[in-house]
Amino acid sequence: MRTADALAFAVARTARLRAVDGALPHITGEDGSWLSLSPVGREDEALTGLPWTGGFVAGQLWLAGRADEAAAVTELLAPRAEQATTHDLGFLFWPSAVLGHLATGEERYRDLGLRAARSLTERALPSGVLQVIGDLDDRAFRGRTIVDTWPNLLLLWWAEREGDETAGRAARAHLDATLPALLRPDGSTFHAARIGDDGTVLERGTDNGWSPDSTWARGQAWAVHGLVSAARATGGARFREAAERAAWWFLDHLPADLVPPWDFDAPPGSADASAATIAASALLDLGWEAEAQRLLDALAATCLNDTDTDGTLLHCCYRHGIGLGLDCATAWGDFFLLDALTAAVAPEHRLDPLAP
Repeated sequence: MRTADALAFAVARTARLRAVDGALPHITGEDGSWLSLSPVGREDEALTGLPWTGGFVAGQLWLAGRADEAAAVTELLAPRAEQATTHDLGFLFWPSAVLGHLATGEERYRDLGLRAARSLTERALPSGVLQVIGDLDDRAFRGRTIVDTWPNLLLLWWAEREGDETAGRAARAHLDATLPALLRPDGSTFHAARIGDDGTVLERGTDNGWSPDSTWARGQAWAVHGLVSAARATGGARFREAAERAAWWFLDHLPADLVPPWDFDAPPGSADASAATIAASALLDLGWEAEAQRLLDALAATCLNDTDTDGTLLHCCYRHGIGLGLDCATAWGDFFLLDALTAAVAPEHRLDPLAP
């Protein structure tokens, strides 16, 4: 399927997205139907303890021009904006509130995004780390960070552009504290670390990967996306160099079909196409159009869902370690696919929080 056709296909598939009894699509189950979660309910199996994917549902709808449905989903998420107990405020609110503001110009979405950004800055520890989850005085979580926080910082980079200088300082401080801990010299990444209040790296490892020293594919893609956003927001050569190093490592370790394994060091098994869409979106922002196009062509050839089941992008992996969503569609995979395809085919219609 040509990229332009894939974009039209992905846009059409968003018609299947809807909230059901206040719950939003998350991942698909074995029957191919969405497993949905309340955006304000508990999700005990999630690392962060609370649903983190609803923003990507709103984001797809904004990108596809389905404003009424996008607005309804964004309203469902709104109560989370003042919840300063998770780093996932970025994932929840830059695809929903920020893209909503870009799509409509409505001030209420800007205000919602800025409220969420202020809550995210409240996660900061003396080291600069934005703690991943838990109360800041909870010894079980003190200093915990994961590479997934880097793309969450997009909310803070946008807020800085909107006049919130505290948000920008918090984003820079977090990267200063975590970049040496999570990015290896060769460009690969650790998934998780714990950092002391004085900035000392106390431990490194993984929560979602194959082993403490392995490279979890979606984590590597999150790193590329987050570092590219940091480079775009700040103009910093250090962040761009780190982004390019992480991107080359990702590309150099892909299999022949270009669909990443769920972990680059794990035995053969599940793939994670969502990691490829995250990376493709970031590569386009990095200016690496040819590399991004190769990924999008591969996904269009082998991973698009042409059945009556839910989701657009198949062959994603949610949490291999607990056997959940080993070959499924995901809300975030579909979002980043639509975002990357829009950027590649119709950039004038893309909603970009860091657009010049």
